[in-house]
Amino acid sequence: MKHCINCGDQINDTAERCPSCGVAQTTTLEEGYEDRTENEKYCLECGELINRKAEICPECGVRQYSTSSDANSDKIVAGILALLLGGIGAHKFYQGNIKYGVLYLCFFWTGIPSLLGLVEGILILIADDAEYERKYADGSIFGQF
Repeated sequence: MKHCINCGDQINDTAERCPSCGVAQTTTLEEGYEDRTENEKYCLECGELINRKAEICPECGVRQYSTSSDANSDKIVAGILALLLGGIGAHKFYQGNIKYGVLYLCFFWTGIPSLLGLVEGILILIADDAEYERKYADGSIFGQF
């Protein structure tokens, strides 16, 4: 079991969202939550309140993997993959959406995934970082509406 990055409750190791507070475990935490300030987070292993930038929990010694990545570089890589290799779904695999990646691979011969990849690449590259994280980072086709 691991702990939610937002509320500290114990959650399943494979949970993408916390059942208690609903926060996706891959998002950036920008504000406080009850007893947590905006400069703190919960240890993913023991649930102890620690500094947001801590790489290792001082309480249990477990390395904290990054729950937020550099959105700008992710956005640029995903956009370029969509433009160059969108026909085979490379950007979908990169964004972690294997289902759509396989779908693009299955239909690459039709040219439709290439057209979709071109449009998605442009949409991804013109989106600002917040919009990319909110709409396109999960790898859904044309983003979440």
